Order: sequence, then C-alpha cells, then structure tokens
Amino acid sequence: MKLNALLKGISIIECNVDFNLEVTYISSDHRKVNKNYIFVAINGSKRNGVDFINFAIENGATVIITQDKKACNENIPYILVENVRNSITRIWSNFYYNPEKSLKVVAITGTNGKTSSAYYLYNIIRSAGFSCGLISTIDCLINDKKIDLKKDGIVSDENSNMTTPDPEVLFYILNLMRNSDIKFAIMEASSHALEQNRLGGIEIEIGAFTNLSNEHLDYHKSMGEYFKAKEKLIEMSKTCVINADDEYGDRILKKYPNKSFSFSLNNKDNFYASECNCNLNGCEYKLNYNGKSINIKTSMLGKFNIYNSLLAASCAKLLNIEDDYIADGIQNMLQIKGRMERYKDKNIYIDYAHTPDAMKKAIMLLRDLEPNKKIISLFGCGGDRDKSKRAKMGRISTSYANFTVITSDNSRSENVNEIISNILKGIVVKDNYIVIPNRREAIIYTVNIMKEDEILLLLGKGHEEYEITSKGKLHFDEREILDEVFQD
Repeated sequence: MKLNALLKGISIIECNVDFNLEVTYISSDHRKVNKNYIFVAINGSKRNGVDFINFAIENGATVIITQDKKACNENIPYILVENVRNSITRIWSNFYYNPEKSLKVVAITGTNGKTSSAYYLYNIIRSAGFSCGLISTIDCLINDKKIDLKKDGIVSDENSNMTTPDPEVLFYILNLMRNSDIKFAIMEASSHALEQNRLGGIEIEIGAFTNLSNEHLDYHKSMGEYFKAKEKLIEMSKTCVINADDEYGDRILKKYPNKSFSFSLNNKDNFYASECNCNLNGCEYKLNYNGKSINIKTSMLGKFNIYNSLLAASCAKLLNIEDDYIADGIQNMLQIKGRMERYKDKNIYIDYAHTPDAMKKAIMLLRDLEPNKKIISLFGCGGDRDKSKRAKMGRISTSYANFTVITSDNSRSENVNEIISNILKGIVVKDNYIVIPNRREAIIYTVNIMKEDEILLLLGKGHEEYEITSKGKLHFDEREILDEVFQD
C-alpha cells in the first residue's frame, strides 16, 4: 500500500520521506520490523520506542513515525506527528480500508460487568437473527465462530490479547467482521485502550457504562484520571447507555443529558428493573421502558447480573430489537466461563473478580443465596499492578467470608511474599485466614479441608488458563486442578 493512503487523517508536523513509497506492513516492535515496514516509535510505560529507531532501520524500516522532535534528523526517514498513538490507530484503520465504517459498533466500558454485558447483548442480537461480532476479554466471535488469532498469526500467544486489543489486532478483527458481512460489532473498551486512543476514529453507535470502582490506579494514578479515561468513550459515542445507580454514571448523565439513556433499579430512569428476584437458579425481573414491560429471566447468578442484562437489553432496544428477542437472548445465554461459574455439581465457584468491589459482591452473593453455608474465599493480587487495592481486598475477604486462603495470582516480576504482605496489612480479623503462596497447593489444600456446609470461591483467575510469574507465562487452569483432586 502507498504511504500516502496510510497517512489519511493524520496530523503531520514535518517529514522528509516520499509519500509514494510502497509500504509492506506496520509495527511498533523493532524486533518484528522487516523490509519496507513503517516503524512507529511509541513511548511505552517501560520503554521508549525512539531508543530503537536505529535497530528498526537496520531491520528494514523505510519510514519512522514519531512525536519526538529530537529523534528527527536527516539521517533517518521520519514523519513527525502530533500524537503517535492517535496516528498508529488511524494507520491501521487505513491499512484495512476503514472496516469500522461498515459496522454498527457498541462499546461497553466500566470496572466490572463489561464481559457479561457484552455477551448478553451479543446473544440478544444473534437471537434476533442478525449477524454479530464480539470482542471480549474471553473470546473473539464472528457469528458464533471463535476466531483463533494465534492460528492466524496475528498474536504469538493465545492468552496475550487484552480486553481491548492493540490497533494492529483490533482492525484485523474488524476487517474480518466486515468481510463476513457483520452488521453489529460488540466490544469491551478498557480504560487503557481509551487512554491510548486504540478506538480513535471509530464511530461508536452506542457507548455503555457499567460502573466505576478502585482499579488500575497503578496506571491512572487517581480515580479522577481513571474516570476521565472511561469518559472518553462517552465523548466519542453517538448515543450512551449509563448505569444511573452508580455515582460516576450519575455524573455522566448530568454532563451528557442530550445523548444519554439511563438504566437502573429505580423507576425514574429510561430503562428500569422491577419485581427483581434472585436465587440459585438465576434471576427474574421486569424490564420497564416507555410504559411497556418485558419479563426477563437469566440463569446467571446475582443482582449484578440484573444490571448486566439490563444494560444489554437497554442497548438492544435502542438498536430497535424486538422485545421477544431480548427476552430469549437473555434467557438462553449459557454460562460465561469464569463468571460465577459453578464447578460441576460441587460447592465450588470460579469467578474473575479481582477488584475490591467485585470481590465483595461475589462473596455477598453466595452468602445471600446460601445463608446456611460458610464461605471460603481464595484469592491473590496481581504483581506489577495497582498496589492500593491489596490491603482493601484482604480486609474485605476476611470481613465477609468465613475463612480466607491468601495465595498468588499472576505475580509477574514481583515477589509473591511481598504481594501477600501488602494484602495482610488490611486484615482486621486475625484468626480466619491462612497463607499458602503456591496457588495450586492452596487450591488442593482447601478442597481437602472443605466440609459439606462450606462453599469455596476461587477469585481472580476466572477464564484464565495461565499463571504469569517471573519465569514467564505458564499453563494453569483451576478446573484441571479440581479435576485432579476429585479423581483421587
């Protein structure tokens, strides 16, 4: 593709290259650069791409794109831009001939509930007979077919995809969707992706907001900055669906009243749930809007799944999907892996909750549904991530669960024992927990000591089938460990 075609929509300050150059591919990783590549020098959290410009040129890069004026000189073929992250997003869109323009994109952001909400909406749209794609933390789907990005050579590790992929992967997927005649694309929008403008230039049909609580403060530094990142989705969306029961959702509604629709468990909102009932079989409620109502049933557990399905149903109504399809899509949705997933017929649940708010909700859900059983919470905290939530999670688990097993969870480059010591700082009750740093050993130990009147809640890993340590990414599936224990 010609360089000038790739540069459409990009603010260029100065350059010294021929726009008629033929470009083969684009990369921000100098190690992956080959002949006739563009190398985009991005300033990452740990490395500065500018430091690898010469390596990229040695590997075959014929164009360097940067926002660092100091890196530009006559010895390198450069394009100086205002914002390098904005530029790489537009370049990838141009590389695939702007696939997003052929799709109606619904993006969902918030701390918790993004994945479940996205699956609910995807299932509703498929129930209505429309073609649909899904980009989520767990799966990438096109009309119910899972896209294997590793097999396609787009990622080297099937577990490496983020909640919202980098532009290289994101626009590859959107291009697949367009080529499959997809009408709707449902995706999760993480705060990192919004802050880094990975969705830049995409016209968002509906931007939806679930909630906001303590998370990613290692990256955003404050709740205010975290909220600003999430708010970017609202700014770029044509229409918004907002949780009015959340403090930050209420702020959005007041700031963007002309394009926002509210959902809640309060009958003053555009879409609201009434006659709510939750038990071990799931939840039932009435979805009310414009003087009409829909009877909703879901097999997913907990009040938070009323919110998740209510968000999805609200979006579906704004997409003009009929009531019967909304009810069918929610009722027929299967268990989402790692979202309050019951292990076989045992009193064991696997959940992805890895924030203080999500942890508390998960524990309290089981306490409400099984009041005669004791709750054992098993969790750890991620290394190289927000340290401020560790003590909070220690306090929540030991306060609301009957017993807590503190262990590891993707320690990355940090020492597991140091992470655990941070967790222990929040503990008030001193006699209802145990520390077992090795997560496999912790699970085996806990299953073996469990009594009939106890429930084990495995928190943090959810759908993940790996453990990241200083040794790298290793296979780790809690279901397999449980299978081994019960086979014995």
